[in-house]
Amino acid sequence: MKSLLSAIAASIAVFGSHTLCAEESIKYDRIAEPMAPRNIQILLEKDVEEVLLEVRGPYYLFNPHDASRVASGLLGKRFIARETIAGLKWGEEFAGIHQLYIKPSSPETEIFVNGKQYSGAIAIYGIQGTIQVINEVDIESYVKSVLTSRFPVPLEPEVMSALAILVRTDGYYRAMRNEQSFWHIAAQEAGFDGCALVVANSSIDRAVDTTRHLILVHPEDGKSCPFATTWTENSAGKTAAYETMFRKEALAPQKGVEAPHAALSRSESKWSYQISKRALAQLLDVGSIKSLEVFLDQPSSKVYGVRLKDANDTYDIDFFTLQEKLGTDHIKSSDFSVALSDDNVLFTGYGRGHGAGLCLYSASALAQNGENAVKILAKFFPETYLYNLDAIPER
Repeated sequence: MKSLLSAIAASIAVFGSHTLCAEESIKYDRIAEPMAPRNIQILLEKDVEEVLLEVRGPYYLFNPHDASRVASGLLGKRFIARETIAGLKWGEEFAGIHQLYIKPSSPETEIFVNGKQYSGAIAIYGIQGTIQVINEVDIESYVKSVLTSRFPVPLEPEVMSALAILVRTDGYYRAMRNEQSFWHIAAQEAGFDGCALVVANSSIDRAVDTTRHLILVHPEDGKSCPFATTWTENSAGKTAAYETMFRKEALAPQKGVEAPHAALSRSESKWSYQISKRALAQLLDVGSIKSLEVFLDQPSSKVYGVRLKDANDTYDIDFFTLQEKLGTDHIKSSDFSVALSDDNVLFTGYGRGHGAGLCLYSASALAQNGENAVKILAKFFPETYLYNLDAIPER
């Protein structure tokens, strides 16, 4: 899959007064064929022995290894899919074939994996007695699914539009970064839940359609690239950079921003959690708690990790692992301090969520004050630019 940069032949107005320089415009004008990824591969099942795979309606069956068509059906099919020594089996055995790609041959065809409906196509890869199941779907449908599962109660329309752009940006980033892999992102990681819950003409459906093909790009080493994006419920006044909190390369801006609306209500978002040292040691699988230090991102005051010491060893634990072990209802945000007494550990913090990316609390306040999605994104991603990918031809 070729670089997304080749597809950016048509740019729209960007944040502030920035426009593409002449050299950049010349470079894009020389591109005759848009090359951006239009689909994303999502891992649905990994290393499982079998899945119930059902197709309702006509379909084609291909071997991804050589793109040959191995079968087709008119009425659909419902069987357990599994890997055997001879090859994959789905009702019939496909001797010598360990990869299958199921593509609907009609817009009315429906595909179900373990009872859950998915749009697009399904690929199955057999590996040493287990199978991996991947859903290949267009990125616009992917964005609708992610937002529907993450926001059962939608936020303000302009906030949902901003979120649609962020999820689409992240989708392009994943598809480009992992373009040589069998899959781009895991369904659980993305919050992807198929297409059954997506409601036509809902606020989320409209938010995705009205921002269609819009993504953010970030200048990196002389190139403008999509990047990993995220959001947090309440930043308590400041956001942290993506790479600071997630500790991974993301091509994202290297610093967070001030969030005045969340700062004004900081005291209202205060939380605390106390736990005994013994209980904490058990949850974190360490011998005892002699000391606990935090790794702090100085600009945002967010905690991206902690260091525990017992009688003999030192343990470094990232924020997400700590939150998972203790529970999101207890460690509600990354903006906290720690106090140790003889027997207990007291966490005191502010806000909700990991603290990186778009602050939903502030975004909602901005939307209520009349700001649109473009200005909301400009506030939280000031070093990035908005691009329109509508030069990509429809399939």
